[in-house]
Amino acid sequence: MDPVAEYAELILRAGLAGTSTSHGGDNNVRKIKLLLEGDESTTFGMEALLGEVGFDEAYRAVERTLGYGPDHEETPGRGCIDPARTAAGLLEAGGRIREVAAEGGRVVIGTGHPGALLLYYLGVARWVEDLGGRLVRTEPRIRGAEVPLDWAGAVAILGNGASMKHTHDPAPMRSVLGEAGTVDLVVADHGFAGAAVAAGIPAVAIMDTNDPAWAVVSARGRT
Repeated sequence: MDPVAEYAELILRAGLAGTSTSHGGDNNVRKIKLLLEGDESTTFGMEALLGEVGFDEAYRAVERTLGYGPDHEETPGRGCIDPARTAAGLLEAGGRIREVAAEGGRVVIGTGHPGALLLYYLGVARWVEDLGGRLVRTEPRIRGAEVPLDWAGAVAILGNGASMKHTHDPAPMRSVLGEAGTVDLVVADHGFAGAAVAAGIPAVAIMDTNDPAWAVVSARGRT
């Protein structure tokens, strides 16, 4: 069986793609407009890579990534993601992670979505180590820091030692990269991935449908 088709079926059954996903068209288009305004919660620290982006470029980039226009809805208030494109992207990402890890590469993992994605990233971390990769950690900064940084295992998060928080801020990953030395690959989302891409470090980035910056930088060949 074609692996893309096989994984697409699994992704569809898991509700990760399809025609009733979490962010609807209004939300997606509003985030594109915020991107054009240079809203920092939407650019993820990649402002220098998003210069002169216009609505049409951003719309088409998101459409290319999702397989649907960002405002396409079949269920009111719910968006659409092509499971085959998602499967193809996951297979490509897995190949990049495998290549770096199998060569003993240094990998940083981080998430601004610790509530939804932490278990996923912990699984990726175990896989990286099983393949021979080296997971990079730095010291947490959870007290007195303007932007607190904590770790859940080998996964960088925004946290205060007691609670984990959702964030779009690239500052925690900038802190990690400033201390980590050579990094061969970052696997992350939101600002944790944005800080890496802005620094020219190869990254596998997970994108929400309402994160148009990722679609744009991907279309421009920067991830």
